[in-house]
Amino acid sequence: MSWLRRRLLGYELVYRRDVPDGRIALTFDDGPSEWTPPILELLAQHGARATFFVLRRHALELPETAARIARGGHEVACHGLDHVDLAQLPPAEIRAGLERAQEAIASATGVRPRLFRPPYATSSARVARAAAAVSLEPTILRDVDPADWRAEDSRAVAAAVLDAVRPGSIVCLHDGVPQGNRGTSDRTVTVAAVERLVPELQARGLELVTVSELLAP
Repeated sequence: MSWLRRRLLGYELVYRRDVPDGRIALTFDDGPSEWTPPILELLAQHGARATFFVLRRHALELPETAARIARGGHEVACHGLDHVDLAQLPPAEIRAGLERAQEAIASATGVRPRLFRPPYATSSARVARAAAAVSLEPTILRDVDPADWRAEDSRAVAAAVLDAVRPGSIVCLHDGVPQGNRGTSDRTVTVAAVERLVPELQARGLELVTVSELLAP
């Protein structure tokens, strides 16, 4: 198989995709937030697209910022109701929460997501089944994670991505701060890292596309 993936009782978890060209996917979790617009502006300056895994809570708080993601040509995806470990919840609660998230994100952006990344990138058969029941499939994980949510040095974040990325990579960054966050209190480091990363990735001949574009046949 060309995709680096595994199946959880028949449900697909995608980490990256082997591609014959230089496409990669930048992804952002936990937004939208006040740090989303500067990231969108940086992406627009370089003609890059990304996928944003949106939390319901933040879509409700900042619907116009959420809508800007879609208007900018980026992919809107689902990160759940709130930033809790879904694998610890009962099936009915997982499904109800994901459905509420889907409705809120669609209301804010005009797009009903089809891709899903669970908080903490932890899944289970119950989580995968509930996601599929509300038309969220496959589950998107990642193969490059520089832990920008707790970093204090944008150069270190950028270097970690540049050291690990390769064609087909799915890179996980964070444009928001969820409730109960255990990392830094803002995402200024991520914004600065994106400013460094995007031109450097493109200089290496890599094209920044959405996850759906990366996974397209």
